[in-house]
Amino acid sequence: MSILVELDEKIVSEIDAIAGHTQKKRNACVNELLRKALRQQKIEEKERRAVESYRRFPVQPDEFEVEEEQLIEAWKDL
Repeated sequence: MSILVELDEKIVSEIDAIAGHTQKKRNACVNELLRKALRQQKIEEKERRAVESYRRFPVQPDEFEVEEEQLIEAWKDL
């Protein structure tokens, strides 16, 4: 699909530099960068929702009580 997008000259220069270093075409670089940005956006949204959930429903004392022996077992191979 083709679309027309107006980009800042500095951004185009940076994309062209990436394309030159990776020996890819400009449109391939733009697609890859947009995919990465969209993935990052999804990650940040999930993180934001997790933080908001813990703010609304904070962990209660003794909610995740773990015995010392369980900790030793869980961390011994690290």
